[in-house]
Amino acid sequence: MIVSRVAELGLSLSELSLKVGKNHAYFQQFIKRGVPHRLPEDVRARAAEILGLEERTLKEMSGPGIRFMRDTVVDHRTVIRGVEWIPVYGHAVGGKDGEFVLKGNQVSEVLAPPNLMHVPDAYAVYVVGDSMEPRYFAGEAVFVNPRLPISRGSFVVAQVSKGEEAEPRAYVKRFVSQDAKRLRLEQYSPKKILEFPAAAVVAIHRIVGSSESR
Repeated sequence: MIVSRVAELGLSLSELSLKVGKNHAYFQQFIKRGVPHRLPEDVRARAAEILGLEERTLKEMSGPGIRFMRDTVVDHRTVIRGVEWIPVYGHAVGGKDGEFVLKGNQVSEVLAPPNLMHVPDAYAVYVVGDSMEPRYFAGEAVFVNPRLPISRGSFVVAQVSKGEEAEPRAYVKRFVSQDAKRLRLEQYSPKKILEFPAAAVVAIHRIVGSSESR
């Protein structure tokens, strides 16, 4: 009930959790693991208002993650009653130009949008900083399909090596060009072009959507 309604409204469970005053994983824990066993009254009331449901509907739910749903792991993804989840990778804290570490460190899970259902290796990252406003905002989840080709104007997650002693850094930017010498990416705020040596490029993956629009 909660999962399908959240998907209909274009929300994520993390967003719903924050809207009711809880940490971002609150509803994921409730649905997948049955923690808490029942939703407290204040949470039910606020969630029912946001989701447009009757409060008694949420009151009758108890530990669905444990008692009524069977999780199936497909590669690194989880399917619950036919609803597919994809991992969110990266760190919440970033550096200059919105850079962040991306090394398979999963920090959360989000519902997969329809265009990423059953796509191997699909994932999401949380946007760090305001360098891509007004296209993407800090804290917004962007969805990534590593299988799609990149073309000029594509929005991408690019991973760039910072040397043997440092972890590669990732950037959410707009693709400009790449040749044998350099990769060029565009950012919006402040507006500028970032250039990286082609030899330092680890991967470039295409963004196919985000969790919210403003």
